[in-house]
Amino acid sequence: MSRQLRQRRWLALAAATAITGAGVVGAVPAGAVSDGDPVTDPAFAFAAKVAMGDASACSGALVAAQWVITAKSCADAGTPRTTAGAPAQLTTVTVGRLDLTGTAGHVRRVAWVVPHPDRDVALLRLVVPAVGVTPVALGSTPPAPGETFQALGFGRTATQWVPDKLHGVAVTAAAVTATTVDITSSGGPTTCKGDAGGPTVRLVDGRPELVALHHTSWQGGCLGETETRRDAIETRTDDLVAWIRQHSVSACNAGGGTAGPGDQGSIARLADFTGDCRTDVVSQRADGTLRFYPSSGQLSGTTPLFPGPYRNVNGTTSWTTTNRPHVLVGDFNGDGRADLIGGTSDGRLTAQASTGDLSADNKLFGPEVVVGTGFRASSLPRLFVGDFNGDGRTDLLGQLANGTLRVWPSSGDLSADARLFSIAPSDVGTGFTTAEVPRILTGDFNGDGRTDLIAQFADGSLKAYPSSGDVSVSGRLFPTTGSAKVVGSGWRTSSIPRILPADVDGDGITDLVAQLADGQLRAYVSTGDLTGSAVTFPGPYRYVGTDSNWASANRPRLMVGDLSGDARTDLVAQHTDGTLLAFESTGDLSADNKLFVKSQNTVGTGWTSTSIPRFF
Repeated sequence: MSRQLRQRRWLALAAATAITGAGVVGAVPAGAVSDGDPVTDPAFAFAAKVAMGDASACSGALVAAQWVITAKSCADAGTPRTTAGAPAQLTTVTVGRLDLTGTAGHVRRVAWVVPHPDRDVALLRLVVPAVGVTPVALGSTPPAPGETFQALGFGRTATQWVPDKLHGVAVTAAAVTATTVDITSSGGPTTCKGDAGGPTVRLVDGRPELVALHHTSWQGGCLGETETRRDAIETRTDDLVAWIRQHSVSACNAGGGTAGPGDQGSIARLADFTGDCRTDVVSQRADGTLRFYPSSGQLSGTTPLFPGPYRNVNGTTSWTTTNRPHVLVGDFNGDGRADLIGGTSDGRLTAQASTGDLSADNKLFGPEVVVGTGFRASSLPRLFVGDFNGDGRTDLLGQLANGTLRVWPSSGDLSADARLFSIAPSDVGTGFTTAEVPRILTGDFNGDGRTDLIAQFADGSLKAYPSSGDVSVSGRLFPTTGSAKVVGSGWRTSSIPRILPADVDGDGITDLVAQLADGQLRAYVSTGDLTGSAVTFPGPYRYVGTDSNWASANRPRLMVGDLSGDARTDLVAQHTDGTLLAFESTGDLSADNKLFVKSQNTVGTGWTSTSIPRFF
């Protein structure tokens, strides 16, 4: 039988025997390591289980902190996927957990799928990075006939329909083509349902590196199968290293941040300008120059949080508050690093892409390009940023003077003037005047990887506007504008002077931290269900800062961001005397005053409002 005919028969066999049903079982061509041994070595914690909806599952591997590789068929939901986009159904990844009954690692929702154009391979972007799990190394050496590998998977075994543990089996390469490699085992079975997309790795000095993904199998030896043939076909990945690295950049900065009037001036939502998923700080000094403070990730106070060197990053004195009334930060070009946009007094928006280069002054940001005109504060009183369509790039949202909300989706192109926001804007809401809606909060409040809105109305009610991701036509991004759900009451500016959107527990869902009128802080943890106040913020509402010094008079400005890189939002408070105090999130909301741990020492001095009018 020719190899091509054999492969077609395998595909037909796998398609014919694919099943779905109660529980988590495979519905894709290849499956689980059927007779392998349970894997206990933490070096293999990169192996992932991918669950699509309620009835089907695959395997995969973590290739970057926020990305899992698997078979494209696992992300198709029955329809071949040809373009990147949000998953067609709820998809979650369990990674860093060799035993699924344990609590190690993470369970993360998938926000975005990038399919390979002509191979059964897809990359899945997680809503937040899998912190603490080491991605698998990417092997670039082609497989050779006779070479021995380890095949891994979470699918069916010879004795279990839905095993709880990662299994691995030694396999040997047979025929090798330009895109595939045949594998066999020494008498035992290879792969079964539930293992599609799982990794096959070679060991190099004891370290696993990815060689291929499970594609199709005869499934001989699998529970419930009568077939005796036990070889399989794998999809090669050794020649896809460049493609994987090109597309597996972090989306830590896609939500972005702003510095402007009102809350936007007293609350700085920080971003990561170097691409390590730890938020940094840019200070605007009184003379209009900008200086950069990279985060070390250490908030204890015993090690400097901002160790330096502190590079000047603009080379001009044009960044005064008067000249630049609006400042926007975010990953506008989708390369994993936050970029900088300044709104000038004459209504222009100018952008500079981050290079990540801190080797000397004025190298961090690239050339300045004009990305918008007509953005005067009189016509657009407030500007917001966020990843409203979930593509990993930061978009722009403007609140017009007449109360219209308008979104400018990012094209990702910062190479020249007028290219970044070249896609036609769309109106996404009406009635949002500054008088009627004193505050608009942005964040991923339901954990689907897209930026949503929560609006505080003048009567103290909070209404949620979940993003649909559709920015193609006016009125589609927030389809519930006319029937938004009330998710809170009593949130008047007089009783709650400041509201901090923050993912305090690291679950990928933006929560709220409220500064009360007496200066105390209270956390409102979101369930992700934006259908009503009783379910969105059900409580208990823990006090997370009881020191009255949290009042605006004593701590006029707050920095909000993941300074430690653990996917939880930390705080840095500026005291009136210019000292900075860091408060690291523990994620612990079991009782009052357990969430934020104060640093042992100050993390900065001289940060007075007169010497540093803004930071972002």
